[in-house]
Amino acid sequence: MSRIIVKQLPKHITEDKLRQIFGAQGTITDLQLKYTPDGKFRQFCFVGYSSEEEAQSAIQHFNNTCIQTSRVRVESCAALGSEEKPQSWSKYAKDSKKNLDKLKAKEEEEAAAAKAKESKKKSKDKKDKVDQILGRHKDDPEFQEFLQTHDKSRTLWGNDLGVNNNNQEEEDNEEEREDPPAGRDDSGVDADAGDEDAAEDEADEAEEEEVTGKLAEKPISDLEYMKSLMATTPADTAPKKTKPKADKSDLELFTIKIHNVPYNTKRQEVLKFFKPLKPYSVRLPGKVHGFCYVGFKTEKDMAKGMLKDKSFIKGKQVFFSDFTEKNKVTKANKSGQTVAPAAAAADAGNAKWKHQQDSMSKEDDISESGRIFFRNLAYTTTEEDLRKLFEQFGPVVEVNLPVDKLTRKIKGFGTVTYMMPEHALKAFNALDGTDFHGRLLHLLPGKDIEKNPQDDLDENDASLSFKEKKALKLKKNAQKPIGWNTLFLGANAVAEILAKQFKTSKERILDTSDGGSSAAVRLALGETQIVIEMKRFLEEEGVRLNAFDEPAKKRSNTVILAKNLPAATETSELTPIFSRFGPIGRIVLPPSGVTALIEYCDPSEARQAFKKLAYSKFKNAPLYLEWAPEQVFTTTLSGEPVIPKTEPKPEPKDEPKHKEKLEEVKMEEKAQEENPRAEDADDEPEPNTTLFLRNLNFKTVQETVEKHFRHLGSIHTVEIAKRKDPENPRNFNSLGYGFIQFKKSAVAEHALKNLQLTHIDGNAVELKRSDRVLKTHDNEGAQRRLASQKKQTGTKILVRNIPFQAQYREVRDIFKAFGELRSLRIPKKATTGEDAHRGFGFVDYMSKAEAKRAFDALSASTHLYGRRLVLEWSANDDNQDVEELRKRTAAKFGDSQASTEAKRSRKSFFDVEGNVQPNQDEDDEEQ
Repeated sequence: MSRIIVKQLPKHITEDKLRQIFGAQGTITDLQLKYTPDGKFRQFCFVGYSSEEEAQSAIQHFNNTCIQTSRVRVESCAALGSEEKPQSWSKYAKDSKKNLDKLKAKEEEEAAAAKAKESKKKSKDKKDKVDQILGRHKDDPEFQEFLQTHDKSRTLWGNDLGVNNNNQEEEDNEEEREDPPAGRDDSGVDADAGDEDAAEDEADEAEEEEVTGKLAEKPISDLEYMKSLMATTPADTAPKKTKPKADKSDLELFTIKIHNVPYNTKRQEVLKFFKPLKPYSVRLPGKVHGFCYVGFKTEKDMAKGMLKDKSFIKGKQVFFSDFTEKNKVTKANKSGQTVAPAAAAADAGNAKWKHQQDSMSKEDDISESGRIFFRNLAYTTTEEDLRKLFEQFGPVVEVNLPVDKLTRKIKGFGTVTYMMPEHALKAFNALDGTDFHGRLLHLLPGKDIEKNPQDDLDENDASLSFKEKKALKLKKNAQKPIGWNTLFLGANAVAEILAKQFKTSKERILDTSDGGSSAAVRLALGETQIVIEMKRFLEEEGVRLNAFDEPAKKRSNTVILAKNLPAATETSELTPIFSRFGPIGRIVLPPSGVTALIEYCDPSEARQAFKKLAYSKFKNAPLYLEWAPEQVFTTTLSGEPVIPKTEPKPEPKDEPKHKEKLEEVKMEEKAQEENPRAEDADDEPEPNTTLFLRNLNFKTVQETVEKHFRHLGSIHTVEIAKRKDPENPRNFNSLGYGFIQFKKSAVAEHALKNLQLTHIDGNAVELKRSDRVLKTHDNEGAQRRLASQKKQTGTKILVRNIPFQAQYREVRDIFKAFGELRSLRIPKKATTGEDAHRGFGFVDYMSKAEAKRAFDALSASTHLYGRRLVLEWSANDDNQDVEELRKRTAAKFGDSQASTEAKRSRKSFFDVEGNVQPNQDEDDEEQ
């Protein structure tokens, strides 16, 4: 844990003072002083260091020491969510006992409120049910009489009055039946028709009396009573019922705003533009021109309408935008309702928040994309640190760490993409909230970056031309570590450079009418001279040329190698092209101007430049870009020397350490004397030298086995059978058996007889003879081959890859330029009637110095008729040379045929790394 907590600090301590105090023990990446919501200092802080060693050093140095009369306690922080974290006692801490009790009480209150709300809802439902029953029987007179009888609010005198009135009405009715009034005969027909109007007036008066009676029963003053009588009219008592018209403004439409509309556009033209769709509304503002609004009933119709974006109306291109959410706010503001500006702003804010939530919901899951977004990084974090952290869980495709263009520091966030999504999910679960360089790492699902439509093109697409398919294929393969010849020069570039140096024309350089050497020889020798000058210039600029010759080296992530540039290219022409993507640390361009090294300050900017510029056109030729080998420069941009990883770092001159170093050197020399493997490392092993090792410990490694058998004699190679770990494919698990091959068959016989059931890492290992032919690793074999090829054995050089159209005198003219030749022999084909050579030859010089000078000059990069000459040192006997070539060729094809038969006959085989492929069985080896 590189994060510490400092307790019992003084009340008035400042952040600058703490940085000054704790910064003496290391680089501080984070410092947080904790305050209450009222702004009161809680007298403790968190300090983050760039490494765990610095944090532990700070704890040991500052714990139980005094800062301004206060004795502070310094402890290591517990991991987020760890059970080892002590219980917080402060009332301001969220996980303290007091706050937990408050939280529990609050939860109980919320539960009680929810319960009360639920009971209230039930009672409301019950009341609504009663009202529903009363409404169903409101026209039933017997039910109304039942309600009046059981009304508890009625008064005794009102009840009596009601009874008396009812009795009086019954007596009057009986008198009417006995004595009918004047104007009515026994039949009940009116005597005078004019009395109908009087009857209607009486009915109106009766209704007015009813209304008056109802008003009289209300507890109002006399003045209000008189006003109510004056306001009451027959028209009021019987109002006319009219159906309100449907308001179209309340309809919610999906609106599109069209920009750049022509001036005289009419509504019918807009409707015609959207056919066969039928918009529900089209609004063309009268005073303002240049835009209009089109509304659709459904979102599906609006989506179809949006497809016409960037189309043309009356010859003018129009642009669409979604105006649905803004239209809702505009409607609310223009309606009769009084909508506050704050509410409108809140609606707009909610719409933005909803849009953000929708975009978040559309993000790819980590288990599908394999991409993780990380933040809260320290500004001192590098891409190598992050790659090392995330590669613990699986192979990483890319780590993107943006850099601020002004401060030239990282922005504190970035993304990482895994090759397998399950590894990303494992890393997300393991690293989220953990401590990294003194800060808590925060991980989120990575959002898919909007890709360029050209990235989705397939090179097999029938719509693409041959040229487009080839360019697309080259663009996709640009990131692959192709082993191109760094010092390669095209024939045209060589001719232009020679013409410029000798101040002549290309025609004269290639002219052979004067009887001199051929044009191919001139170009070959000219290329050799230019390459020698280029190598000398690169070495003066601090470039390690050996880095280009070493095979299988890790590539740099900041240095780009631009090759095959047009002749006489200058730095001023490359700078504006490459500086668009970020500041350039340095550009190394030889005088020939055909190959350049461009180093960026930041890896992310270098990657962006590589992707954009690979195979792009520069002058009249494409840019051929390649990642340069790692540690290609001898010094960094700051001027510090670069120490290769293979070399030990220099230690300070300290006498005790110097003595220990001398003792270690003596021990190594003694071990080398005991181990004769280095002496005959180039020799091929004898037949019957491979032994099968059974019952190996699963923890045993190759170095342990090699050390155990080292005292017997020279060892060719050791291989332990391994299988990929299903949980982490980057790791390999041992299968408990392996093979060892010695250089001498006598050593193998001795080991088989005397070391049977020998103990290695606690296991008794059984040895058996095996006919398997083991091969050394590619790196080892390549380094040995390079060393053997460059080691001078005499004055004779073997020249391979000679073009078949090359003549004897052309080869002689090339090698004669470096010294006096003793002999030149190019073997010819044995086919009768053909005078063609076999593509290789032997060149013998008079002295070793001349041979070495020719070898160093021509082995770098010399092409004859477009083919590179490959040089090796050879023995002095021609017959031995030919026999040696035949043996090498036979051994090469014999090994490939034997390995093919082994693959056919066995289920298991070893790859170049010594790992067993799946579905294998070693029963045949054990038998």
